[in-house]
Amino acid sequence: MIQKQALLLLVVALQLNAFEDSDIDGVADANDLCPNSSFEDIVDEDGCVEGEYYWGEVLLSVGVDYNIDDTTTNDYNFLIDYNYDQWGLSLYTSSQSGDINNSTSKSAEDLYLAIEYTLNQNAFSTKLGIGAKIATGDEAVSTGENDYFGTLKLSYLLNEKIALLSQFDYTLTSDSSDIDYKNSFGYGLGLGYLPIEAWYISLLYQNSTSIYRDTDDYRSISITNSYSFGNKISATLGYTRGLDALSYD
Repeated sequence: MIQKQALLLLVVALQLNAFEDSDIDGVADANDLCPNSSFEDIVDEDGCVEGEYYWGEVLLSVGVDYNIDDTTTNDYNFLIDYNYDQWGLSLYTSSQSGDINNSTSKSAEDLYLAIEYTLNQNAFSTKLGIGAKIATGDEAVSTGENDYFGTLKLSYLLNEKIALLSQFDYTLTSDSSDIDYKNSFGYGLGLGYLPIEAWYISLLYQNSTSIYRDTDDYRSISITNSYSFGNKISATLGYTRGLDALSYD
């Protein structure tokens, strides 16, 4: 039975936002390219003082997933995001350590590179992304080949506190020298809730087809709590439970 607790430290971007204007310059935070303007500054439509240049924003996230089922593995995650206006570029990798069935586990340690575009229109938010898995890890625990994927994330703000969440992804999985893998499709449906400005909660059901033939879909449900400590540091604590037959073996 797969059950996970995930702790993610350092900077997490909240997904649920009503109209917010942290620097009180008349430009919503979602559209403000210069989010720390002084109160007395006169700004343009992008929230920037004349002559001020916005270089974008870099987010660093590091964390660990703790497995609390029959395995004793930990996944160490590293993510760097660069955001400029409506564009985002991310680089992600993960390293695993621990024991599975009394044997030392290995980690694929592949690199994931993705680019994403965000479009906000009234209560709707749409994120489109494409990316690639760069096979840099151990072929014994990875396909050993590059994969390519696309993502679509949709959210609809019901009110200032609650949003409907959905996400879809499709991966073109390259075959290895001895295994014929399947392409995979996944989706997620859930709710986002903002009890207070600094605290965000999401509940998400996810389903994904397996890259292995004659294998059932992977299904899980997760709850995530994110808390923001000012503008620079956030922490996330999440719990995921596997629902598919394979997870109960």
